[in-house]
Amino acid sequence: MKKIQLILSLSLLIQLGIAQDAHYWTEQFGTKSMLLSNSVVGVVEDLGAVYYNPARLALIDNAAFVISGKVYELNKLNVANATGDNAGASQNSSDFGGAPSLVAGTFSIKGWDNHNFAYAFLTRRRMNMNLNGMSDAYGSLIDPLPGDEYFSGELGISKQFTEEWIGGTWSYSKNKRYSVGVTGFVTIRNQESKSTSQLQAYNNEDVATYYNRKSYSFSNYGLLFKIAGAAKYEKLDIGITFTTPTMGLSGSGSFRYEQYFSAIPGSDEIYVRNLQKGVQSTFKTPMSVAVGFGYKLFGGTLMASAEYYTSIDQYNLMQGTEFIGQSNNLSYTPVLYDHLESVTNFGIGYNFVFSERVNGYISYSTDYSASTEENQNLDDNSMYLKASTFTSDINHFGGGIVLNLKKADITLGATLATSSYKMERPIDFPDGNGGSIVDPDEYSKVNWNRWRFIVGISVPFVNDIAKKWENKLTGEDK
Repeated sequence: MKKIQLILSLSLLIQLGIAQDAHYWTEQFGTKSMLLSNSVVGVVEDLGAVYYNPARLALIDNAAFVISGKVYELNKLNVANATGDNAGASQNSSDFGGAPSLVAGTFSIKGWDNHNFAYAFLTRRRMNMNLNGMSDAYGSLIDPLPGDEYFSGELGISKQFTEEWIGGTWSYSKNKRYSVGVTGFVTIRNQESKSTSQLQAYNNEDVATYYNRKSYSFSNYGLLFKIAGAAKYEKLDIGITFTTPTMGLSGSGSFRYEQYFSAIPGSDEIYVRNLQKGVQSTFKTPMSVAVGFGYKLFGGTLMASAEYYTSIDQYNLMQGTEFIGQSNNLSYTPVLYDHLESVTNFGIGYNFVFSERVNGYISYSTDYSASTEENQNLDDNSMYLKASTFTSDINHFGGGIVLNLKKADITLGATLATSSYKMERPIDFPDGNGGSIVDPDEYSKVNWNRWRFIVGISVPFVNDIAKKWENKLTGEDK
């Protein structure tokens, strides 16, 4: 049984290594802003301003309505020596599809000449991670079972979340040099996670089985604000943005726990099952302050940004009620907690002006993990779970061109997010030769790469069309 328990505990290490759930700069908003890897707080020129710096909205000459922006995403994951089957064993996975993008537009209010307004719908963060491992072996693997046995096992980890923001922006500038602005966002966070272990063995007489499942899900609604200022000079643009912590509006979730075990001589059979719904949920986010500048240099613009995020002390995101296992009379209390460290990210980019109608962009930014590295209880009987688990840092690179045509701006480019790190081997099955299942010196190397290919169209004259229709409806064009 000891060997089986080791396999089960190791399966949870997958969760520690793959999920991108503790980063703040993983997404970019606005076509040019994506090419510049978040380095645009002081000089954002598209409707990404509603997120990066609301004050900049009043300084943009032709705020465009984003009518389409296609972003295609390729994720590639490689886990070298993942199962321990042999020195070269690895697991590879990839997927290709659409990526989250910004939908935004501007509008005006009659009589408010120096005031600018916008609305936005954006996917702040998103993740869909699934990793499964399976193996089988034959030999004397489980001590309580006499003789040799057939052994098979399957382990799985999945984690999904989406965080959608819906916002409105107000920005004011009296002289087109200094401006202030505020964006209010309603946030919607949905998250779920599941880990399962299923093992079975047969020795020509008895069949032994083990099944364990832990899962949770929650939904939270909140409200936050971005408060910003900006200044525009002949060669220098600067900006600052404060983001408030999320004020919770409502939230609830559920826990599910199952553990079944039978037919091992001398061991007690286990049946434990519990499902809890309607558990109160509270989701916290940090306060942050971002600063940035853009400086005209060598015929183009050099830009840089940095953003500091405060830490979040350990708290219970959800806590269920205590329950007693049906067969073993053990006490269980499901808890989902989180604990985030403070981090500072920075980005740098450059805008090449090749001609009046052609601009090029290149950039780099950091994306440090805020997840803490405290040890987690990997005991199968524990329901003390951590929400944010990815502790490795990510690097972002971006580049592309923007064609400024008469009737539209067309953006073509690509970005790369990459992370590479070592971790304890996540899955280790018996090899059937009587060897040790766990080698403390063995590691898996994890390589994660996300490519995004951007095709964006912005239409500056949409506001003029809207104004003409407004005049027709009000009779002002007569």
